[in-house]
Order: sequence, then structure tokens, then C-alpha cells
Amino acid sequence: MKQKHTSKKFVVRLLLAILAFLMLTGVCVYTVFIRPNLHGDTVIYKESQVQKGNLVQGIMESGSIALQESHINYELEINYSEEDDDDGEDEEASRYLQIEEVYAVQGQRMKEGDPLFKISRDSIDAVRRKLQKAKSEAQLELADARSDYNTQARSAKSTYSASKAEADTASRSLAATTNRLQQEIELLYGDIQVLEAEINDYNEKLTDEDTLEDYSDLKYAFEKAQEKLEETDASSVAAYTANYSSFQNAKTAFEELDNRLQGYRDGIEENQEQILEKLEQINQSQADLSREQLSAQQSYDSAVLNGSLAGDIYGYTVDDLAGTVEEAQAAVEEAQALLDDFEAFVGTDGIVYADGSGLITEVAYEAGDRLMNTGAMLSYVKEEDYTITIDVSEEDISYINVGDTVDIEFNAYPDELCSGIVSAVTTTADSSYSSTVNYPVTIRIEGDTGKLYGGMTADITFVTDRAEDVLYVSAKAIVTKEDGSTCVYIKNAEGEMELKTVTTGFSNGSETEITDGLSEGDTVYIASTVSAGQSEESLKQTGGSRPEQGTGENAGDGEEVIPEGMGDFQGGPGEMNLDFPGMP
Repeated sequence: MKQKHTSKKFVVRLLLAILAFLMLTGVCVYTVFIRPNLHGDTVIYKESQVQKGNLVQGIMESGSIALQESHINYELEINYSEEDDDDGEDEEASRYLQIEEVYAVQGQRMKEGDPLFKISRDSIDAVRRKLQKAKSEAQLELADARSDYNTQARSAKSTYSASKAEADTASRSLAATTNRLQQEIELLYGDIQVLEAEINDYNEKLTDEDTLEDYSDLKYAFEKAQEKLEETDASSVAAYTANYSSFQNAKTAFEELDNRLQGYRDGIEENQEQILEKLEQINQSQADLSREQLSAQQSYDSAVLNGSLAGDIYGYTVDDLAGTVEEAQAAVEEAQALLDDFEAFVGTDGIVYADGSGLITEVAYEAGDRLMNTGAMLSYVKEEDYTITIDVSEEDISYINVGDTVDIEFNAYPDELCSGIVSAVTTTADSSYSSTVNYPVTIRIEGDTGKLYGGMTADITFVTDRAEDVLYVSAKAIVTKEDGSTCVYIKNAEGEMELKTVTTGFSNGSETEITDGLSEGDTVYIASTVSAGQSEESLKQTGGSRPEQGTGENAGDGEEVIPEGMGDFQGGPGEMNLDFPGMP
């Protein structure tokens, strides 16, 4: 029994020793092999496609659409007198236009010429009668004012004329005398002008080159003929007779011209004598005029002094009556203008049409409403009046100028890129009491704004550089070797990862242009590090330790994968000590 008990205790001890050894072995294995691996990092690779499009580099800000409204206004200021309501008609129905039908709806896109409101025919006829009645009454008041003016002004004129009869008589006498003497003087001056014209004509004839030349020729011919006649022998009857005839003809022609010229000289002398006589008559008439004017003026001044009070009374009366007539005339013109504006507003069909195109933002009236006050009937935003105002920091404002073109991406339409123009840059900061200094910049949206609404948010990019229609990949896919060359990991024909040398170009920081080495649609890999304790699934959900962000057109992230057969690779993205085929 004792030996059997000893054997059993030995077995138990042996089992305990084996168990302790196994536990110790497990601790060692965990410490040496498992624990280091738990604290290491795992690199996984995300697939991305080579894209083709435009790369843009610039300043990006966000803002929302602001609408600058235009209005369709009702501007008829119709004021009725209290007597206008005593015509047996319903007061409100006859005083104001009524909306019968509304064609416009808030949010609707209208075009110029679209019907907006229809005014009821009954209200148009009623208001027209009111306005025509107001015009007729104004015309009657004008007629009364003119009648009063004519009657009272005539009476005041009679009183004034009676008190100034002497002045009027003296004035008429002065005017008659002055007129008579001035007419005499004017007639004398007229005679002088005629005489001077004749003198000028005589002088022109005397100094005419053709006449002087004819005179010289005739005189020469006369002298030659006379000389030839004197030299002719009288015994030669035929020669003497011919030369005598030539002499007589030359003499006659010369004397006729000489007499005519002498007549001109005599005429000049006679006209000059007559001018002197006329001037003496003018001097005498002017002396008479001065004397008569002085006498008549003295009589007139005396009469005017006596009648000055009557003149003042007459003036006040006429001015007051004229003011009343002017006011009545203005009332008629105002009534006519209001009636004309009314007819232009209601037109021939009673429909109010759009005077522009744009987005309707507010309709102020409904069917059945009456136009009792002036103001906007409808508000709308023209296509060219969509703007976005953003705040630009003091570091970036120097890059922005009025007229610059910007790219606009609306959150509501992420796949559509719009353009805009910088229309205003405020030179005064809007944050003078803040540590951040910003300047408001206004952008006018260009192109089709048919799908845009007020308040829509957008990202604005002020382009400082761009590359058009290029191949590009995420900048994180680029691997730089120690020799400075650039590479990317691509998926080869066998579906395996392969390092390939590429040539890069323009980069905006998020994407990099590939000028050689890749084609559109090629698959490249972007490395992401999985820390110990982080599952690959969580990395996919969070986008990796450094998620991709791009500003290129059509940029997007591919699927994160660990290529088959690659296993776990140590190291971070871009490092060159990863242990797999094809790596240096």
C-alpha cells in the first residue's frame, strides 16, 4: 500500500512539473515571437486609377449664392377726393384694381413677355371711370380759373389803366414819336445804303480789269488811227478816205467808253453828295428824337410815379390769378398723366407681362387682392444677378483682381463645374477686431443659372495655375528613389504589384501629372499603414492612416487591397526597404 501511494504522488508531481514547463514555454513563445508582432505595423495598398482631366492649383474658399432682386412694380398713386365716393358705386370695388388671376409662382423661371397677372375687367372699367371723372373735374376747375383770370384781370387792368391813363398816353406818345423818327432815320440809312451800293458798283466798273484793258486798247487804236490819218497824203483820196473812216470808228468807240467811265465818276460824285445830305438829315432827326424822347419821358415818369400804387395792386392781382391757373393746369396734366400711366399698365387685355427674365423669388399678390398701394407686385432675380460673396484672407487677397475667372463647384451639383468672374473686391477688411483679417470678394456667376437657387453653397477656386487634359495620379502614389527618380507601383498583366519608373509634371499637392510611363485607366497602388491593434476593415472604413484628397477632375479613391501572394510588408508609404520582388 505504501509503495502504491508513493507512485501516485510521483505521477502528480510529474504532471505539475510538465504543466509548469508548458506554461513557461508559452510565456517565452509569447514574449519572444508573438508580442513583438503585436506591436508592429502592417502596410496595405489601396488601388487607384490613372485619371485624365484638368489639374487646378489655386486658392479655395466657400460661400453661398446671394440674389440681387429686380421687381415688377405697381406705381399708380391714385388719390381720390371724398366726393368721388358719392357716385353710388361700391367704394373699394370702384377705387382699386383687382387681381383676377395670377400666372406666376414663386420658384418659377420666367421669360420676358410672360403673362404674370390678369386684372379684372370690372375693376379696370371702374377705375378708368374714376380717373376720367377726376380729369374732367380738373378740366372744369381749369376753365373756372381761366374765366376768373380773364374777368378779374380785366377789372384790375381797367382800374390800373384808369390810374395810369396819363402815363399810358405819354408812353404811347413817346412810342409814336420814337417810332416815327426812328423810321425816318432808318429810311435815310436805307437810302445811304442804296447810294453806297451804287458807288461800289461804279467803282467796280471803273476798276474792272476787262474794262480797263478795253479802254487801253481803244485809246491805243484811236491814237494809232489818228497818227496814221495825219500821215496819209490827202491827194490819195482812196487811202485818205479809208484811214479817215478807221479814225472815226476808233474815235467813236473810244469816246463812248470814255464817256461811260466818266458817267461812272460823275455818278460816284453825285451819290457822295447825296450821302452827305442824308447824313445831315439823320443828325437832325436824331437830335429831334432825343428832344422828343426827353419831353415824353418826363411826362411818362411823372404819370408812372402817380400810378405806382395802382400798378402794384394790379401786379399782385394778376400774379395770384395766374398762380391759380397754373395750379389748375398742373392738376389737369397730372390727371392726364395718371390716366395715361393707367392705360399703359392695364394695356388692351388687362394682363401684366414680365419685363425681364429670371427666377421668381416672391409673388406679393393672390387672385382677389386689390392694388391699394404702390410697390412690388413680383420680385425676381435676373440670370446675370447671381453672386457669391466670400471672405479671402490677407495672405491671399493680393492674388485676386477684379475680372479674374474662377471655378465654381456647387455642393448640389458636384459633377458640374461652373465659372464666375470677380466683380468686386472690398478694400476694407471686415474683421478689424479679429486676429484673422479677411476681405469680402464678390463673384458673379457666369453661364446658365437655371438650376441655381439662393443660399446654395459652393466651393470657389481662384486658379493660380492649371494643366489642361493631362494624365494624373494621387501624389501619394509617387515613390522617390535615392537617385531622385520617381516611380509608382502598378498592377501588371498577372495582377501582381510591380514598380515602374514614370516622369512627373505639374502637381497641385494632391494630384501629380504623369507625362510618361502610364496610360489612362492603369491601376496604381497607394500605401497605407495599419498599426498594431487596428483591423484592416477599420482602415477601409476610415480611409487609412492618411486618406486621399484630390482637387483634380474625376479624382477618386480605389479599393484598398493586399495583393495576393505579397504577405505583410514592413515600413511606411514611400519607403524603399519593403521586401518583395522587384524592389531595389
